[in-house]
Amino acid sequence: MELRTLSYFLAVARAQNMTEAANVLHVTQPTLSRQIADLEDELGKKLFTRTSRSTVLTEDGMHLRQRAEEILALVEQTEDEIKSDAIDLTGSVRIGAGETHALHLLAELFADLHSRYPRLTVELFTGNADTVEEKLAHGLIDFAVMIEPFPLEDYNFIRLPEPIRAGIVTRVDSKWGQLPAVHPEDLAEMPLFLSSRQKTESLDFSAWSGGKITPEKLHIVGHHDLIGNVSHFVQAGVGCAYAIDQLLQTQAMGLKFIPFEPAITLSAVVVWKKYRLLSKSAEVFLKELTERVQGEKPSD
Repeated sequence: MELRTLSYFLAVARAQNMTEAANVLHVTQPTLSRQIADLEDELGKKLFTRTSRSTVLTEDGMHLRQRAEEILALVEQTEDEIKSDAIDLTGSVRIGAGETHALHLLAELFADLHSRYPRLTVELFTGNADTVEEKLAHGLIDFAVMIEPFPLEDYNFIRLPEPIRAGIVTRVDSKWGQLPAVHPEDLAEMPLFLSSRQKTESLDFSAWSGGKITPEKLHIVGHHDLIGNVSHFVQAGVGCAYAIDQLLQTQAMGLKFIPFEPAITLSAVVVWKKYRLLSKSAEVFLKELTERVQGEKPSD
């Protein structure tokens, strides 16, 4: 399987039309069709379902598309790393993150680096914890910013110094909008959106509330992976959303963040794979981050 063939396959998958893909690739349509047919013969799988108007991926084709995206991204990343010059630093630092205000620390660090190395770039990927970790596991990003609890056994990590308050986001004019803090008895009454990550690594509500509430007693109306999306449901009055502080421009949206009481504070960690060689750009970024945050070697 050649890289060029994978590029051809991805072009068809993205365009969902053989003729349009051929135009993008500057090859003839018969040539492209033959390349795809040869790939299907090589794999022994049908990758596309063809109609008169479109070319749609099969289930096997969707699996190959994911892997092809990863393979070609790694090839591009490797080329950048080899071409980069440690004296006049070039290349990219690739960072994946969910939603956290702690990312401003990395932004400030990169701004300092970029002022010294103008050709250095940053590639940002935003997603929930599962998708970011998958990118990290496959080598498609150098670093991930995660909110604990997070399994750190397979990673090196640096814990960022700023504590993160947990609480809920609600409408200012809701029943709970004027509360200074959310207590267990308040949470028990709320129609609540929890983070999708909470389903497997939930907060210990029983311990937090001193046994007053359990997950089974909560009024769950849904789950969310990014607070920006669920904020529209909060605005519509469907419920309140579990969140961490400083993620939304709440006042402009008619919303309010209210912290938990007793307080729940979380930590953000920058993680990277153990035993994985970093690019020169990523090495310099990590060195600066370590010196700025800890002044010592990162944890492993």
